[in-house]
Amino acid sequence: MAAFLIIFISILITGITANLCCEKENKFIQSCCDLDYFHFSTKPSGVYQTQLLCGGQQFNSINTFCETGGWTVIQRRFDGSENFDRPWRDYENGFGKIDGEFWYGLKAMNCLTQTGQWELRVDFEFFNNTRSYLHYNTFKVGSASEEYRLTIDGFTGVTPTDPFTLGRPLSGRKFTTFDNDNDAISTTNCAVRIGTNLGNGGWWYNNCWFINLNAQYYPTEGALFFFAGTWYNPRWVEMKIRPHNCLLETL
Repeated sequence: MAAFLIIFISILITGITANLCCEKENKFIQSCCDLDYFHFSTKPSGVYQTQLLCGGQQFNSINTFCETGGWTVIQRRFDGSENFDRPWRDYENGFGKIDGEFWYGLKAMNCLTQTGQWELRVDFEFFNNTRSYLHYNTFKVGSASEEYRLTIDGFTGVTPTDPFTLGRPLSGRKFTTFDNDNDAISTTNCAVRIGTNLGNGGWWYNNCWFINLNAQYYPTEGALFFFAGTWYNPRWVEMKIRPHNCLLETL
C-alpha cells in the first residue's frame, strides 16, 4: 500500500507540473536536476535544451550540458581551443561550444541560483593524469545590478586547502572583465593583458587571486590555481552546480 501511494503521488505531481517543465523529451527543462526527475530515470550525460524562468520572466531556450546526477555544467576547459579573454557582455551571455569548451553565462547562473540553495563541484585532471575535486555546499551568483557577486561557502573535497578562500577570499566579490573592473586593487585590473600574454579572463577577482579557472590556457600548463603552498595547472577542469533539493537525491 505504501509503495502504491508513493507511485500515485509521484504521478499526481508529474501530471500537475509536466506542462510547466517537461512537455516532451528534452523540452522546457529548468535545470538538469529536473531532467532526471521528470523522466523517472537517470539520463545519460549530454546536451539538453533548457528553458530558464527567472523572476516571472522567461529566457529563450538554451542548450545545457547535463551530467548524470542532476548536475548543470557551467564551465569546461580542456585544450585551450576557446578564447576566455572576453568582454563583460560575453561573460554575461555565455560563449563557446556546449559540447566542448564553454562558459554558461552569468545571467543563466544567476537565474538558476537566485532561488533555493545550490552546491558547486569543480573537477580537475592534471597533466600527470591524476584527478581531484573541490566541493562547496553553497554557491550563488548575484544579479546584474550586483555585477554578479559570488557567494561560495561550505568547502569539502579531497584537497587540503580551499583556494576560493585562501589568502584572498573570492566570496562576496563582484565579477571582473578587462572592460569592467570590480576587483579589490585600485591601481590595476586583474583581468587585463599582462605584457605580450593574453589576459587573465573574466573572474571573481580579489587581489588578484589564488584560483582562476578562466586564466589563459597553455597547452602544457592548463589553467591556474593555488592551494597548500603549491601552484597547480589542471589540464582539464569542469564547474557544475546542482540544487540541494534535487529530487534525484531523495527519491
